[in-house]
Amino acid sequence: MFDAGKEKIITEIKQEAHGRWEERYVFQLKPQFTPDIAERRPTIRSIIAVERHRSENGKGTVATSYYVSSISPRHKSLGHYILQHWRIENSQHYILDVVFKEDDSRIILDGAIENLALFRRIVLNMVKQCDCGAPSQRNKLKKAGWSDDYRAQVFFG
Repeated sequence: MFDAGKEKIITEIKQEAHGRWEERYVFQLKPQFTPDIAERRPTIRSIIAVERHRSENGKGTVATSYYVSSISPRHKSLGHYILQHWRIENSQHYILDVVFKEDDSRIILDGAIENLALFRRIVLNMVKQCDCGAPSQRNKLKKAGWSDDYRAQVFFG
């Protein structure tokens, strides 16, 4: 399935922040699929492993994550793309939890969880794009809850 023996570290990322040290090693392989798999998955161009070595408060851990990608093997920026993707995901989750209290939601009806999660993300994107005075997203949402005019400005520009 893989180009055996041709895997190597493509990217090393080293970071130290907030009392935490982390190294990431990105490995890529070009898949060698059987004809039937290649026909069903023609856009898969690389298999990626990201090995994370982390030390926080004197405790070390190692974790490996695997990805499939349409990006060519040996692409030097792939490790940074993956890191940036997770920064965006983590940032959005933090904002949704802080601003909308998403983790405290008690909604359990079928479909309602997904619908409300989508609605929250749409509103969050509108609030981010609004250049309407309030300094934070949380304050923009509060102000939109209090004022019909401000809410219209957030939603319709």
